[in-house]
Amino acid sequence: MIGLLILGIVVVVIGSYMTQANKGREGDPKQQFQGRMASLVGVVIILVSIVAGAFTAVPAGNRGVVIRFNAVTGTILDEGLQVKLPFIDSVVMMGVRTEKYETGAASASRDLQDVRTTIALNWRLDPSKTAEIYRTLGPEFMSRIAAPAVQEVIKQVTARYNAEDLILQRELVRNEIAENLAIRLLERGIITEAVSITEFQFSETFVAAIEAKVSAEQAIFEAENKLRRVEGEAAQAEAAAKGEAAARIARANGEAEYIRIVTDAQVAANDAIAGSLSAQVLQYILLDRLGDDIKIIVIPAGEGLDLVLPEIEP
Repeated sequence: MIGLLILGIVVVVIGSYMTQANKGREGDPKQQFQGRMASLVGVVIILVSIVAGAFTAVPAGNRGVVIRFNAVTGTILDEGLQVKLPFIDSVVMMGVRTEKYETGAASASRDLQDVRTTIALNWRLDPSKTAEIYRTLGPEFMSRIAAPAVQEVIKQVTARYNAEDLILQRELVRNEIAENLAIRLLERGIITEAVSITEFQFSETFVAAIEAKVSAEQAIFEAENKLRRVEGEAAQAEAAAKGEAAARIARANGEAEYIRIVTDAQVAANDAIAGSLSAQVLQYILLDRLGDDIKIIVIPAGEGLDLVLPEIEP
């Protein structure tokens, strides 16, 4: 817009010169008219440049930081068409969308093992802090803020854990790093949305020692599982044997009880039969069993009994 303003001023100057040079009787009316028209065009160009310079468009996902005479005014322009002082104010765009930042970090554990890892951040600017961040750090603010903060937080957190704990309690360590880093960056106007930490890397000697320990623990675990399995099978066999013995005892008791009941019933039946048989009935049964050819005469009790036997042919 400055170029357009300068062009307008030049056109106005040329038009004014032509107009002034052709005044009077000796002047050329045509050139005088052309000079006036040029001056008018120059004025229009100047007005257009002024109007255009008074507005600026802030893209979506950005905030505009107003610079006046090479100094940050502190004014922050929201998205959309905004007004500023033409030719005096300039606007620097600062993105406030979520972005990703990744950096490596090296430190030492509490037991003095070297630790290396990579941290990835999902972050965004606090819109209300964009002017202050630009004023103090400039456009390369992330590398000036995040890298030192990540290194410092990693060193502070890992120094509180042994190397083995960093592996076994990785989630706890990650949460602690993420929390401390978020607090540190928020103080500088950067909002942390997510923190991702890759696996901690150690020296080859330490890794070999850990692998040997894990193998030994795995062997012990398998041996304990095998022992528990054998003990379980033995307990099942013992329980099965006890159950079979109990079943046999129960069957024997049942059979003995059955025999006793049958015997008692038979004895009771025999007693009942014996009590119901009189002498006459017994005599009748005896005679009845002697044969069909024997004639039986029943006489009253006390009168005696005569048997009439059939003749037996030789």
